[in-house]
Amino acid sequence: MLDVDSGEQINALYKMYRIKGGKKEEKFQTTEIKCAIKFHKWYVARYKEGLYMEILPEKTVYDWKEKKIFKEYV
Repeated sequence: MLDVDSGEQINALYKMYRIKGGKKEEKFQTTEIKCAIKFHKWYVARYKEGLYMEILPEKTVYDWKEKKIFKEYV
């Protein structure tokens, strides 16, 4: 995924959800957009219903207690 402000490439987590009866049911997650689109095409052809895609960018977080840097999807 390309960041709009800085123009740099950042990683993202793509999650696919099925929403039924007001509840979100996670069906698929990946870090590659091509794989997510391919899964969505397959799912629509198979079940004749669409999925909701949520894109979570990767963020670097510093844990000051343990003095460690780790990455998480927010």
